[in-house]
Amino acid sequence: MENNVEQILESCISDGNRKSFFLFAGAGSGKTYTLVRLLNKIKEKWESKLSSEGKHVAVITYTNAATDEIISRLDYSQLFHISTIHSFIWDVIKPYQLDIRKYYISFKEEELGEVMAKLEKAKKKEGKTYESNLQKSKELKSKIEKAKAIERFIYNPNGNNFEFNALSHADVIKLAARMITENQLLQELIAQQYPFLLIDESQDTKSDLVDAFFEIERNFQDIFTIGLLGDQKQRIYTDGKENIVGIIPENWEKPVKIMNYRCSKRIVKLANSIGKSIDKYAEQNHRQDASEGLVRLFLVEDKDGLDKTQVENVIGNKMAELTGEAEWKLDKNGVKILALEHMMAARRLGFAEFFDAMRKSDKYGQTLLQGLVDDMDVFTKLSFPLIAHIKSGDNVSALNLLKRYSPLINSLPEKDAFHVFDKCIENVRLLVDLFEQNVSIREFVSFVFSSHLFEVPKLLVQASEMSMEQLNVEDKDELIYNWVQVMNLPISQISIFDNYVNRKTMFDTHQGVKGLEFDRVLVILDDKESNGFLFSYDKLLGVKPLSDTDQKNIDSGKDSSLERTTRLFYVICTRAKKSLAVVMYTSNPEAAKSKAISNGWFDDDEIELL
Repeated sequence: MENNVEQILESCISDGNRKSFFLFAGAGSGKTYTLVRLLNKIKEKWESKLSSEGKHVAVITYTNAATDEIISRLDYSQLFHISTIHSFIWDVIKPYQLDIRKYYISFKEEELGEVMAKLEKAKKKEGKTYESNLQKSKELKSKIEKAKAIERFIYNPNGNNFEFNALSHADVIKLAARMITENQLLQELIAQQYPFLLIDESQDTKSDLVDAFFEIERNFQDIFTIGLLGDQKQRIYTDGKENIVGIIPENWEKPVKIMNYRCSKRIVKLANSIGKSIDKYAEQNHRQDASEGLVRLFLVEDKDGLDKTQVENVIGNKMAELTGEAEWKLDKNGVKILALEHMMAARRLGFAEFFDAMRKSDKYGQTLLQGLVDDMDVFTKLSFPLIAHIKSGDNVSALNLLKRYSPLINSLPEKDAFHVFDKCIENVRLLVDLFEQNVSIREFVSFVFSSHLFEVPKLLVQASEMSMEQLNVEDKDELIYNWVQVMNLPISQISIFDNYVNRKTMFDTHQGVKGLEFDRVLVILDDKESNGFLFSYDKLLGVKPLSDTDQKNIDSGKDSSLERTTRLFYVICTRAKKSLAVVMYTSNPEAAKSKAISNGWFDDDEIELL
């Protein structure tokens, strides 16, 4: 059956028989392997022709990490244009600046019209809602006027885009979808430049863009082939195509990969029982040589003052006994722990106060959780690596870091650098001592600045010299306010935060691990702590009833919180290769147990009430 899939895909990209396709590839099915194999087949069959014509094969991936992975697997071949969706569509539309401006102004005028209508209908010309809409109308009018004078719009797929002529991430998606859909010439240019367009994780691709790509395929299917790879069960974002399975044209190929190469037998069984309520392609087979595996559901009554870290350590110890694997003990770092929100991880790891202050800054919105905040480089790219080099005895790397970035050394001739290094090594050791003493961020910044080990951003220097009492009210919307807030926190909070965003801790989020896999997974379900509204594990496991809105959405075929949560639960359970522990904090453990059993997800002896 799996060999048949490979044959179907190869036929779809063969000259004279090209055909668009949707590959249904569930969790652990080897989707990336199949994608790379297909791309190599395209290279084998088409590289000579496409390269001579200056054309490329476009591959849209879900994350920058996935992009890098596929690029390396293809030996950095120039035939392929591999990027995230935002990068790809910006490359497509950025030459058409006049059209961008026209559509941008049109969209902002539409938004302004909606806001003005709300202001006119408002019964009271006062209050927070009215004031908010009034402020929004002023901002939109300002954006429209500024846009009329912009000659060139810019955009950074990985940045915050605060420049006056910068487009937001949402703007780029909306602009591209409309420009492609309404401009057949642009469709033709895309079809000619990228005769093959393959989209990984297609179920989470922006809905409007999916429609736009389908439009190109309808109009230019003789020269343009789309390949979608995905799994409806793993759609976790609300702006993805709700029913992408239902809109696939009849003439497309629809191969299905039914083998789960990743998970143990018990986890595949769990995944199948969760997935069958999502779509008809849910059923997977496990490998014949797969381990038996183990799953457990721990239900904890959520009470005030409950030490959840202690509870999770107890569960880790229980899993170590059940599996015979000491790696389940949480002090062994052999478990991936999944929480719904970053703050849940921050509380458990000990950087909650720092994270809470930084996430409130709009200017760090896009880059904070990517670990790309320039203001933090003095810590994360300079001081912390220097400390690590010294502690490990790697003085050569320490010297090289200082030679490149320290104002004490980087301008000196080679013969003088070693001499000065000997002189400043005492300051370096003092820096290590301060870090090990876990001094305040204020004290750490002050020392780095006064010792001239590294350049310190002016913002941090100013913040280190101020107290909250010295701030003006108008500073509240500025970065200085956020940094002054954290100056008395221990330096370890920045270090732990840096490790977290770079995936060097045991923790990650439910949404953040899609596509990843781990031997042992501990899933935390806690609606109260996550404090969200898009997902509800209490509803999923029968602790809370569905809302009227949920039932209305279900009856009308629209997405509901129940379906979103089911899909997310499927994703997180299928990250585990060998064993899985699910801990749910809830007001009614008995109700959750009854639902878990009636759903066929867990047996009675696989559930423990704590």
